Amino acid sequence: MNTSMSVSLIITTYNAQAFIMRAMASALEQTAPPLEIIVVDDCSTDGTPEILSRLERGHDKIRVLSTPRNGGPSLARNVGLDAARGDWVAFLDADDAFAPERLEVIMARAAQGDCDGVADDLAYYDAIAAQVTGRAMGAGQVPRAPVSLRDYVAHNLSGGKGFDWGLLKPVLRRKFLLEHAIHYDPAVRHGEDFLLMVTFLLAGGRFCLTDHATYLYTQRQGSVSMQASGMSRTTIAYRDMHDTALALADDPRMRDDPELVGLLYQRAAGLQRLDDSHFVSVALRAGAVGAILRRIIRRPAFLPAMIRQVAMALRRRLCHS
Repeated sequence: MNTSMSVSLIITTYNAQAFIMRAMASALEQTAPPLEIIVVDDCSTDGTPEILSRLERGHDKIRVLSTPRNGGPSLARNVGLDAARGDWVAFLDADDAFAPERLEVIMARAAQGDCDGVADDLAYYDAIAAQVTGRAMGAGQVPRAPVSLRDYVAHNLSGGKGFDWGLLKPVLRRKFLLEHAIHYDPAVRHGEDFLLMVTFLLAGGRFCLTDHATYLYTQRQGSVSMQASGMSRTTIAYRDMHDTALALADDPRMRDDPELVGLLYQRAAGLQRLDDSHFVSVALRAGAVGAILRRIIRRPAFLPAMIRQVAMALRRRLCHS
């Protein structure tokens, strides 16, 4: 890789001893190696720090840092960003992996000079079956034109309305982030990538996609094995993400654009539906009828969602009886 296109790869970890070696191996095996691999441990309480210490001793490219307290992915990524020295920064979640050619593919697109951020499609990975099971968008479905803020928000509506681009893992030009003082919001633990990219696009960042799928995104439940991955993806806090969408809709930079505001309200509504669905699933398994009734009293619009969820659960049970 040309030194003018160097990449700092940032990996954040928390209690990742069961799977961190896969992520680290994929980072070390890149056909276009990164300038450095910065691993930020968010105060793990398992064997992760010891594993990282051994890896750091054995590889000159690896730098292991830690957060001052357990603060979630945003705080940990900011520690990595502040330490990065590369011209570009890439992020890898500890329970995911890169295909060997990922940085080569991404930086080939970045070398065209018309983008401040580049992402590829996701390749879904079944950890139990140890195989890629498909793509998020699909071959030929990745837009070639630069992604505008409206495009990006329109592809983050949630609630079953297509693949959320907030799951993409852009590689970003570090100089642009520094010039515009762009960091992750340390108060946000869920939906932090979506919020960062909205901030990036509001600042005039040019975001491009490439029609490859080289980020291996581990499925919570494998579509081939039909088993839980066993990897520690945090339970998504849909309500927090819902509140963030509404706060963005009221942001002075957004609220004078009716189309953007409308899209953000659609995102909030979709996240509300997901939150309702998740709440009912958990409450039914726990037999927490009182909690369901209290939610109906507080928010009567929840009742139709609950009825649909219960009806679906009954249908599934009947089909498998």
